[in-house]
Amino acid sequence: MLDTILINPLEQSTQKIIDLLNQLTQDYQQLLQQDKTLLFETFPPNNQTLSILEEIDLLTTDLRAYASQITINQQIQNPYQALTTLRSMRLFENPSLAELYFTKNKQFPLFYQYLQKLDYLKLLLIDWLILQR
Repeated sequence: MLDTILINPLEQSTQKIIDLLNQLTQDYQQLLQQDKTLLFETFPPNNQTLSILEEIDLLTTDLRAYASQITINQQIQNPYQALTTLRSMRLFENPSLAELYFTKNKQFPLFYQYLQKLDYLKLLLIDWLILQR
């Protein structure tokens, strides 16, 4: 009979964050290699807003920063502020990201999957911070 190793919820959450962070890093490299011409034609940048790639970069940077803190230090600086920030973060507040995710997902499957993983990472980070309390 196999022995079962029990891991507490915080350790499980930490491991999921680490695994997803590694996966997102690889996926991000794939996104950078994609032909972005169709993406810019479908979602042309204008002078008042960031381009869709810049929006994805900002979300990636913010979420990866929190995940990296957990990976390196097993803690997040200013956890209450981080929890507030993550809870208020709306990935699909940007109309272009919402359109890509909800209506253009078959046309841009890698971007769609990447946004799904970013959203999941956000939820894992929130869960991790709640478990820290």
